[in-house]
Amino acid sequence: MKKQSTTAKSRRISFRITTMHPLPVGEQVFITGQVDALGAWNPASFALARGDDLVWEGDIVVPANMDVEYKITRGSWDTEEVLQDGSLPENHVVPAGGDMVEERTVHHWHDRRVLQPRIVGDYRVHDEVASTHLRHKRTVIVWLPPSYGSEPSRRYPVLYMHDGQQVFDPTTSTWNQDWEVDEWCIELIKQDRLQEIIVVGIYSTPDRFIEYNPAELGPDYSRFVLEELKPFIDREYRTHRDREHTAVAGASMGGAISFYMAWTHPEIFFGAACLSSAFQYKQDQFTIDLVKKTKKPPDLRLFLYCGQGDDLEKQLTGDLYAMRDVLAEKGMVPGNQLLISTDPDGAHNEAAWARHTDHWLLFLFGK
Repeated sequence: MKKQSTTAKSRRISFRITTMHPLPVGEQVFITGQVDALGAWNPASFALARGDDLVWEGDIVVPANMDVEYKITRGSWDTEEVLQDGSLPENHVVPAGGDMVEERTVHHWHDRRVLQPRIVGDYRVHDEVASTHLRHKRTVIVWLPPSYGSEPSRRYPVLYMHDGQQVFDPTTSTWNQDWEVDEWCIELIKQDRLQEIIVVGIYSTPDRFIEYNPAELGPDYSRFVLEELKPFIDREYRTHRDREHTAVAGASMGGAISFYMAWTHPEIFFGAACLSSAFQYKQDQFTIDLVKKTKKPPDLRLFLYCGQGDDLEKQLTGDLYAMRDVLAEKGMVPGNQLLISTDPDGAHNEAAWARHTDHWLLFLFGK
């Protein structure tokens, strides 16, 4: 970083980003950060100009007294810069001050890194799983319990989870932090506190928001899981196929679609774990209105959690309490069928959700 000059109210930051390998024609390097000039964390907002095959450049003007945090992408979070060991870097920071030339070298990109999975236990990966109801193919990862290979006549309960890339493997998860479902299952089974279960992690796609939104493509996504994926899992694996042994879980929009799927299909699911759920995201009260319109609540076990450790979680806590209140109006109060959990320090991220994985696993599948 080379200091050039100082201005009283604003300063210019000149980005000079070098890549280790030339990018193909049509690709571009972007800077994204917390300031409007960098798109307010839109990964495809501020494009750099190609200087030569390896160098990309661009300038912004920001207040001189502001630290600027930023990341480097090729236009999406899937194409974010990663470090030489394949891990995602912390935010880069240009400290407050005068004009700066900010120079960085990108060693690798997230979508082009080659990392060994870090999953505990036995699992299978199904790539390019298609649906007649949705646009995108997706990966599905199936985690198998410890006795699966040694007890060939045994059948197992099944947990379906959304955002499958976040469930087991830190090398595919945001910030290298997964939900640690594999570790917790192994530990709780070893303690004889948890049933041995199969866990099906369904990767999200670029249509994540609308697929997980019950007011948009949520019904189509549900049809994919219920009519296409579940029959495939039941054919390929030794599952208990009945509703008494089938549950669903997710966080954020994944929590909303988990609730919707269990509430509308209690013949398939006995319960759901819904963490930091967007029950009223952007004033969309579809899920809460769905509960209000239900004359008699279905027979379900529901784990509803939210943190309060950042602004988004505080907002979603209001959604949680609103859902709690409408459930109470229908006769569902906290107890054996409904567990309300909060965490004053819990932020909206995988690290916070991982701290509660054992709680909801035991609520749904505990012995």
